[in-house]
Amino acid sequence: MKELETLANQIVVRTKEAGQKKLAAKEKELNDKLEASRLQFVDYQKNQKRAIQERSQTDFERQTQSLQNKKRNALLGEKQTIMKEIYNGAIVKMTEWTTTEFQLFAGNVLKQFEGKAVTVIAGEKSAHHFTEAFTAKYPDAVFSQETVPAKAGFIVERDGIDYNYFFDQMVAEIKKDFTPKLASLAFQKDE
Repeated sequence: MKELETLANQIVVRTKEAGQKKLAAKEKELNDKLEASRLQFVDYQKNQKRAIQERSQTDFERQTQSLQNKKRNALLGEKQTIMKEIYNGAIVKMTEWTTTEFQLFAGNVLKQFEGKAVTVIAGEKSAHHFTEAFTAKYPDAVFSQETVPAKAGFIVERDGIDYNYFFDQMVAEIKKDFTPKLASLAFQKDE
């Protein structure tokens, strides 16, 4: 699954670049709001009596905590949006592969099944990539005329087991396995 590693590395690079830019801008905006609120509150405290100051301190801490919670939630939402855009972009990019790129990927997959009887069922969006010249290279494979509607990629059937290479599901698997690591790499602060 060298292609998955390459895809994961590409996703990490793009996520880090896009994520750092969006995250830095959002974090600065929220920090400015937090600082402005803090300064305004400090001025208010100076003008009050001692009893009011004690009550105000509690209010300030609550407001600060509330702003920090809002900041954290806004940043989390931004990170989730960025991650979703990256994964969706990967699916689109794979779906738009040229015939050469698609055949390179499919060929690497089919090499794993060399010498074994398999059936290949293409997704509707990828069926045109399975040219006669390409299919002739894999005599052990039967290339089904049926396609899976609205899918890009393919399935390899062998001994009743479906090996799923539909792009949306491959990315979903990558997402499941790599999102925590990817997020920590992409959104770590430069030190």
